[in-house]
Amino acid sequence: MLRVIAHKVFRRQYSPPKAGAAAAVKVDKSFVEEDAEKLATHVCINAYIQGDEPGPKILANSEYPEWLFKLDLKPPRAFEDLDAEKDGWAYWRALRKRQIEQNRRIQNLKTRFLHLQNSPSMKK
Repeated sequence: MLRVIAHKVFRRQYSPPKAGAAAAVKVDKSFVEEDAEKLATHVCINAYIQGDEPGPKILANSEYPEWLFKLDLKPPRAFEDLDAEKDGWAYWRALRKRQIEQNRRIQNLKTRFLHLQNSPSMKK
């Protein structure tokens, strides 16, 4: 950045790096539990927990709510497999997502070939 005031040129001065300052080193804090007994009896979800506690214990299936085992964990179906009458909002949501993706592709093509739009070969 330059400023000229009364025929003098002022340059912005940046402070030099301090002596002895080392670049920050990123420490890898990831941890993979390898204790088989702990993995079989506890839910090892929090690697940053303070203290010696390994995490919540795994309970018997009867201790968990019934709805937990009824959750649909299958991947979403393809748009071609959905039916508007049978699937309802899932069909309309997938349709809208497909329309947005198609419009985005069309816009990308328009901007990519913008220079050709006014050419004589494009006119009918």
